[in-house]
Amino acid sequence: METEGVSVTGSLSELPLGRLLEQLAQEQRSGVLRVSNGSEVWFEAGEIYLATNAASPPLESVLYGNGTTPEAEIATMLESGSNTVGADLVAADPDSLAVLNRLVHEFNLTALFELVVPSSHTFEFEDGLRHPVGSQFAEPVDQLVAQAERRLEIWKQIATRIPSVDVVFKLTSGLPDGNEERVVTSDEWRYLSMLDGHTSVSSVITRTGESAFRVCSSLYRLLLEGLLEEVQS
Repeated sequence: METEGVSVTGSLSELPLGRLLEQLAQEQRSGVLRVSNGSEVWFEAGEIYLATNAASPPLESVLYGNGTTPEAEIATMLESGSNTVGADLVAADPDSLAVLNRLVHEFNLTALFELVVPSSHTFEFEDGLRHPVGSQFAEPVDQLVAQAERRLEIWKQIATRIPSVDVVFKLTSGLPDGNEERVVTSDEWRYLSMLDGHTSVSSVITRTGESAFRVCSSLYRLLLEGLLEEVQS
């Protein structure tokens, strides 16, 4: 890794993302890490408060989960460059803090999950820059990286049964192992209601607006229980 003034550059083939993020955390950097695939990871005093990639949904649609401020208004706030949007949303509705923490955590974790896959992408870190959302939702790097890497291991298992999001599933004709009932979660019900033997996993992801990891991990559990079967094309 080479350092020139406040700019840090290199390649993830030489310095894997996990090690890079941990180094930036140890140095308590504030700024943005930009990766050549379009991803960004924003730091404040060595903690991550925002991570995005090319597939990330608009941030205002995530922050709209506070249930108080209209999405269009949040978009305007993010364009203002105030660096305090997250704190302002919580101030407007203190009860939304827990929900926003959960939503932003999942948003960041999804982006980091894509980044921990080994690659040769180049990166550049710029000190001193701040995202308009502000550091309200900052988290320790080691916790986020550990969760992202754990997801990667789980994803490898999921791929053995769901090798592509183009796969189509349908419900099995009956409960397996002679079971008479099985209670489903609200997430499972939403997914099951779409699996009509014609709808692909990709369509379920698009229609729910949820991450591929969340949808596929739920479907994987249902497959292991024998509640779903693949429709052969």
